[in-house]
Amino acid sequence: MALRDHSLDDKIITAAMEEFSEKGYMGASLRKIAERSGVTVGAIQTRYKSKDELFSSLLKPFLENIEKTFGNIKADYYSETEDNILAQLQSSMRYESQAILHLIFDHYSEAVLLLYRSAGSSLENYFDMLVENKIRESVLFFKNAGYDDIDEKLLGLLISLQFDSYRRIVSECPDRQCAEKYMQSLMTYHLGGWEKLFDMTKNSQENM
Repeated sequence: MALRDHSLDDKIITAAMEEFSEKGYMGASLRKIAERSGVTVGAIQTRYKSKDELFSSLLKPFLENIEKTFGNIKADYYSETEDNILAQLQSSMRYESQAILHLIFDHYSEAVLLLYRSAGSSLENYFDMLVENKIRESVLFFKNAGYDDIDEKLLGLLISLQFDSYRRIVSECPDRQCAEKYMQSLMTYHLGGWEKLFDMTKNSQENM
């Protein structure tokens, strides 16, 4: 059996990142990646079974960090001992926003691939899955805090809007300084909205 030429690996990865970044998953082709890297399509196929496997391999370290980051966020979500649920929520959201910001800029090219270039791949719905998981966790958070009558549809809408703002930061703010500025403004907006919503809920309960 011929030994695999590992010297080609970095060339293929670099070429694949360029091709997918420029054309997205659907527009990219193994033939073009092979041309960019100066190898044959066969050389790529000995390493990756399909275009999807190659695309996914580029995002593997990023996805592993996402799982770790959101695992830590989930732990933080339930670790507070605040009697004031609003203060607990605000603290967790601040932690979450900073963790996500660091995650994006530690893997900016991969974040662009996942959020804006993955249509047609097996990772196309990965971000939506994160949002759905966050909604489920938030429902449990509020119910465990005694808010059994929480409007789950409204909660889903609010969290979807919040996460969409994270997605927009990737496209609108390609540098960390810009992103930090907008993330701070977004957090002010989101936290203020949650505070107002809690006040409305409290007043409604008092008038019942």
